Amino acid sequence: MKNATLLLSLLASAMLTSCAGVSPTRIIGNTIGAAGGALIGSKLSKGDPLITTASAGAGVLLSESLQAGSNASANKSYDAGYDKARSDSAKQQFQTLNDRQRVGPQVDDPMHVRSIEVPLPERQENGVILAPSTATIRIQE
Repeated sequence: MKNATLLLSLLASAMLTSCAGVSPTRIIGNTIGAAGGALIGSKLSKGDPLITTASAGAGVLLSESLQAGSNASANKSYDAGYDKARSDSAKQQFQTLNDRQRVGPQVDDPMHVRSIEVPLPERQENGVILAPSTATIRIQE
């Protein structure tokens, strides 16, 4: 009878851990949870197979809940890091664009910048007469 209880406990442990997925830590954690639960249940119930099997299931559930909490924490940290990196990247790009506009083209910069003055004649827009003026057009090549 003792061998049958031990064999049943091992079989229940193996069956319950087969649903653990492919993560080695998850498989090991569930195996230990099921075996520990089965051992405790067997000792407390003096070898009752039903209680031993239920205790193995409870051990797996405990292991799974601990793993779910760990995974949730890791995912939360990953998401926070990802958002921070996106924010830093956008800030860096914005700062680069601001620096380029503030400093202007450098002597060794292959782009050439020219300014062209364009005379604007007297004109009428929406009933308002605008005086002649000049406009400056910046051309960057």
